[in-house]
Amino acid sequence: MVLRGFGMEQKWSLRPATEEDLENVSRIEAKVHPAPWGIQHFRSELTKPYSQFLLMTDDATDQEVAGYIVGWFLFDECQILNVAVSLPFRGLGFAKAMIRKLVTLAVNKNLRKVSLEVRKSNLPAIQLYQSMGFVIVQIRKSFYSNGEDAYFMTLSLEPSDPIRF
Repeated sequence: MVLRGFGMEQKWSLRPATEEDLENVSRIEAKVHPAPWGIQHFRSELTKPYSQFLLMTDDATDQEVAGYIVGWFLFDECQILNVAVSLPFRGLGFAKAMIRKLVTLAVNKNLRKVSLEVRKSNLPAIQLYQSMGFVIVQIRKSFYSNGEDAYFMTLSLEPSDPIRF
């Protein structure tokens, strides 16, 4: 992925997260989520064989983290647990690129669907997911710690259901 602006060009790539990335990830998490995961939660994702924990980093230094995604590949499903983009990088397509990568990995493993929960108040995320073919299949009442409801959304990976991105 390439970003252009201010007379410069910066390239970004996805790669697996490492222990060295956790401080950057935790800083982003604290700024963008109302109920952020702690660093221990992210650390535990590094050890789970079914967890995919990917970062979007700059190609020049591989140190600047624009965003991350965490998903579990269990049975015939990919469950997206956490997607976050650092505030300065919002609206530039990073979330879509990260979701696209996770979905591609799921397709390559012959999984049947991708699922996620999203806060009902998170309209930009809901619109993004819907534009990518996710559909709301259930409302989960008081899902979040503050009592907010969540939409449970799924994306079918069945061959008869074309992926829209």
